[in-house]
Amino acid sequence: MLEGVTWPLAHNVIRRRLSNHTFGMVRKNADGTLRPHQGWDFEAPVGTPAHAVADGSIAFVRDRGDYGLQLCLAFKVGQATRYAFYAHLQHVFVKEGDNVKMNDLLCKTGESGNAKGMPLADQHLHFELRTAAQPRLGLLDRVSPLTIFGTCPLSEAIAG
Repeated sequence: MLEGVTWPLAHNVIRRRLSNHTFGMVRKNADGTLRPHQGWDFEAPVGTPAHAVADGSIAFVRDRGDYGLQLCLAFKVGQATRYAFYAHLQHVFVKEGDNVKMNDLLCKTGESGNAKGMPLADQHLHFELRTAAQPRLGLLDRVSPLTIFGTCPLSEAIAG
């Protein structure tokens, strides 16, 4: 894991421990063609506290579209600015422009956007690592969270 970065949840594991909830061309359309998933889905029952992965500032908070209630945290990785994006939230405790410290409580997970009504086993925090606060379609302006965490919690949980 990069220095100055931590996990967003107290208990971090990929939803259902399935690779199609990780980053990349890991999902399939009805016709079998591959399609992208832009981040990692961490198992998280509705109301799970989520924290700042690094010191930074809140780039935006909004409620719209498939992501529902969402927030974006700008932070530095060396000289580069990266954006941690949290989606499908229930409640946000910060606002645009707020400065936060690593591990500060930012929000609680929820089932907003296209996560509405999911069974407990599928409730999750959608987490992305971006190179732009407002990314283009598909995987453009998004990178694997593996680049900051160093490991993917696919088979077992990692404590945050």
